This record gives sequence, C-alpha cells and structure tokens, in this order.
Amino acid sequence: MYELDNRKDHIMTVFKVALANLAMWTRDQYFPASYSNATWERLAVFFHLPGLIRSNQHTVSVSLRPFNDRQYNRDLHLLCQLVNQKQPHLPDGRLLAFSVLPATCLTLNGQTLLLA
Repeated sequence: MYELDNRKDHIMTVFKVALANLAMWTRDQYFPASYSNATWERLAVFFHLPGLIRSNQHTVSVSLRPFNDRQYNRDLHLLCQLVNQKQPHLPDGRLLAFSVLPATCLTLNGQTLLLA
C-alpha cells in the first residue's frame, strides 16, 4: 500500500479556518448589531461587492457599488460609517476609508431609455 500525501489538504483546511475567523472578526468589529449572528453565507455578499480603490500618500479609499436591495444598502451605508468611525490604518500607516458609490441606472448599448 502507498501512503497518501494529505499535507495540502491540511494546509487548505488551515486557510479555510483562518478566512472564516477573519470574516467573523470583521463581523464582530464593524457590522451592525443585527449581523451579530450572521454566518459566512450572509456576509459573503458584502465581501464580494465590486468597487473602486483609490490611494494616495495618506489614504486608501474603497468605494463600493450599491446593492439592488434597500435593506442591504442601508446596512452597507451603516457598515461604511462604522468602519470610518474606527479609522482603521493599513500596516504602512495609511488610513482606510470606505464609501458607497452613487446608484446609477445603466442601459445597454443599443437599448433606448424609456421615460414614464
């Protein structure tokens, strides 16, 4: 019999646990109280949001695209407010600031915009 080499499985398990712990720490530090028992599945939509990152000598600004859901947008604005109140700094000393991009109505090329 050959012995199975499962070292990479152990490494992946350690990374999964570390990522889950990071998500739960972020939830406890920055998310509104209504998310105190939220699982990874509920938080994942916030971590997967697209956006823009701008940086300068003193600040890194992250602007996130809003959701299509009003409640999620309220929670996202509150999340950005809570993060900005705590003024987190990156390891290089720059301030990390979050904001929500303004909601825009996108139209596809060739699609006409209808006004009611």
